[in-house]
Amino acid sequence: MRLKRYIKYQYFKMIRLRDTPSKVAKGAGLGFGMDFAIPVPLVSIFIAFVFARVLKVNSLAAVMSATGLKPFFPGIVLINLYTQSILVSLFPVLGRLVLPQAEGTTFLENVLNSILSRGGPYLLAGIINGVVVFVLTYVVLYFLLNTRLEKLKSRIRK
Repeated sequence: MRLKRYIKYQYFKMIRLRDTPSKVAKGAGLGFGMDFAIPVPLVSIFIAFVFARVLKVNSLAAVMSATGLKPFFPGIVLINLYTQSILVSLFPVLGRLVLPQAEGTTFLENVLNSILSRGGPYLLAGIINGVVVFVLTYVVLYFLLNTRLEKLKSRIRK
């Protein structure tokens, strides 16, 4: 029941944003997609904000959606790992693709090294999942926001 309430709360925050449904849906999709594509905690929030500003979509929606997925970060990593295993089984040559790692002792360097140790297939899986999540989020949220806008317009006309 708490998950349903959390999702409802995030949705109500989105529909209150003052922008076109297209820009809000693109911003939210960008934020969700960045959480999958850039599997580094908290970094995806900043990158989603920057990309949203560059692409001229709703940057607040991007930040809100990237922040809203943070409780589900372990699940996102598992989905990326599952997609990675599918990619490696389909294309075995990807399993030999190794990324260079920097020597480090700080927490951030250790996190980056643990991600890079999974190799290129993990990052490719994250990008694929990010694109899929972006498209799904955009379509669903655009439809919901457009429907709500039409209802509000019909109430005003009456």
